[in-house]
Amino acid sequence: MTEDKFILKNEARWKQLEAYNALLAKKSVKTLELGQINEFAELFRAVSLHLAYAKTHFPNGRSVSYLNQLAGIAHQHFYLREKGGFASVIWYIRKGFGRALRAKRAYVAFSFALFMAGVLISLAMILVDREYASLFLPENFIQAASQENSAAGETNYSFLSAYIMTNNINVSLLAFAGGVVAGLGTVYILFFNGVILGGLSSLSAVNGSDMLNFFSLILPHGFIELTAIFISGACGLMIGQAILTPGDLRRRDSFIRGAKEAAYLVPGVTLMLVIAGLIEGFFTPLQILPWVKLAFSFATLILMFLGYRLAIK
Repeated sequence: MTEDKFILKNEARWKQLEAYNALLAKKSVKTLELGQINEFAELFRAVSLHLAYAKTHFPNGRSVSYLNQLAGIAHQHFYLREKGGFASVIWYIRKGFGRALRAKRAYVAFSFALFMAGVLISLAMILVDREYASLFLPENFIQAASQENSAAGETNYSFLSAYIMTNNINVSLLAFAGGVVAGLGTVYILFFNGVILGGLSSLSAVNGSDMLNFFSLILPHGFIELTAIFISGACGLMIGQAILTPGDLRRRDSFIRGAKEAAYLVPGVTLMLVIAGLIEGFFTPLQILPWVKLAFSFATLILMFLGYRLAIK
C-alpha cells in the first residue's frame, strides 16, 4: 500500500480524533457522553496502530509527524487524571451516573420489559386460577400469602416483605453476573423474579388480602430496589451483547470493554440498594397509615425521575 492510499483510507478517522482533541482542549472529558468517551477511546487506539504502521512502512513520510502529533495530544486527554476524592464522588452522583444511564437507556428498557413480562404472565394466570400459583411459587410463600386467619395477616405481610427485600438485593447481583453467560443468565433472572413478584401479588389479591397494606410494606423501598434491579439487568445485557457481537474487536477485548462500561454503573446501583435498605429498616416498619407509606413510595419515584432529568441536562 502506498502512503497516499494509506492516508486516503484512514483520513476520515484521523479527522474525527482531531475534532475530539479540539473539543477536549476546551472541555473536560467528564462533559462527554459515555458513547462519546468510548468512540474517543476507539479512535485513539486506531490512530496509535496507524502511527506504528506508518513508522514501519513510511518512516520518512508526511503521515508520521501528523499521526505522532495527533496521537500525542489524544494521549494527554486519554490518560488525564483529574482530581479525585469527594468532588469526584459528588460529580458521579449528580451527573455521571445519570448520563451513563441515558447512554444505556435501551438496555434498561429491555431489562424492565423482561421483568414485567414475568410479572404480567404470573399475575394473569393466578388471577384466572389460583392453582397456577404452584407453578411459580414455593409452598411456604403460598402459605404466607394465605389469609386463613386474620391474626396471622401481619406476620404474613412481614414475611413476604422481608423475602422480597432480600431477594431483590440478590437479584441485582445475579442480574449483573448473568451477563458472563452471553446474557442468558440475566434474561432468566429478570424474567423469573418478575414471575415471583407477580405471583405473590396476585395470590395475595385472590386470597382476599388487604392489598393496600401489602403494597405499603413493599413499595416504600421497592421502587428504588426495582430500579436498581433493572439497571443491574442492563449491565448484564451489556456484557452479554459484548460477548455475542464483538464487532471488529476480539471477543475477549469486547467482553472487557463491555464489562468496564457496565462496571461504571455499579457504584450507583450500590448506593440505591443502600438507600432502599435504610428505608426498609427505619421507615417501612413504622406504625403509620398505609396510604402515608404509599405516598412516600411515589415521592421516591418522583425524586428519582427528577434527579435523572437534572443529571442529563
